[in-house]
Amino acid sequence: MQLTETVKLYPNKYQTELIKATMSEYISTVNKLVFDAVNGRSITTADVNAALPSALCNQCIRDAKSIIRKYNKVLRNSDTQVKLPVLKKMRCYINNQNFRISDDCIGFPVIINGKSKRISVKTKMSERQKSIFSSSKLGTMRIVVKGHDLVAQVVYDAKEDAASSNDNVMGVDLGIKCPAVSYCPDGSVKFYGNGRKNKYIRRHYNNLRKRFQKAKKPKAVVKINNKEQRIMKDIDHKLSREIVNIAKTHDVSVIKLERLQNIRSTTRTSRKNNHSLHTWSFYRLATFIEYKAKLAGIEVEYV
Repeated sequence: MQLTETVKLYPNKYQTELIKATMSEYISTVNKLVFDAVNGRSITTADVNAALPSALCNQCIRDAKSIIRKYNKVLRNSDTQVKLPVLKKMRCYINNQNFRISDDCIGFPVIINGKSKRISVKTKMSERQKSIFSSSKLGTMRIVVKGHDLVAQVVYDAKEDAASSNDNVMGVDLGIKCPAVSYCPDGSVKFYGNGRKNKYIRRHYNNLRKRFQKAKKPKAVVKINNKEQRIMKDIDHKLSREIVNIAKTHDVSVIKLERLQNIRSTTRTSRKNNHSLHTWSFYRLATFIEYKAKLAGIEVEYV
């Protein structure tokens, strides 16, 4: 199973300019290749004329072909005109053969004075991350801008536990008043999280956003929104971890989750809980439960 670890980069001023120039050139090249492909031109290495290392040029071709495949699939299944996708956010992808992680540095190639040269950028990694990077097979690394920072998102292969051979099933119900409830094979019921606390957090940050919007401070609105998302994401991670740990304790082989794609249209709404219903991330919590269960060798079914 593939997972992603995020590490913050600490480049100096010169390295920052090089990286941002590489990212800008990268998305421009991918967009040009996609436009050429849609207009009937072939996508080959010879067609790429960009100020990028050859490894990144090849990655541009792979990304462009992937975008074209998805675009053609949507086009075939749609009766209306589909807008050609365009990359806007600064980013670049580097495959695992062209970056190296050692100690607190990540090395990867950029263009310096027209030539491909490798730079080593300082970063801060936890001991857990160092252990993962040293013992796991690494995949593609993506460099993106988050706020005012540059971060590297590294894909790695995570080992999955052996699947249990018994028939024990645990049911999990997701909601708003209580984020999750589990029912185990031995008849025990456990409630997870605090729905009232979560609703308070949502209301608090919603009121802050309104205040900053009236004061015409868009940067503060974005900052508040990002902080709220980080808090709620952390809560979902902790809830999903607790649910999977309980499943392991009861030697469960299958976790059954409710299929929630129509929950917002079927749930009884009111003025009081309308905001909570439409901002609650049921899908994210279900996804966290699913991938953590898979790592623990537990199957997840949607019913």
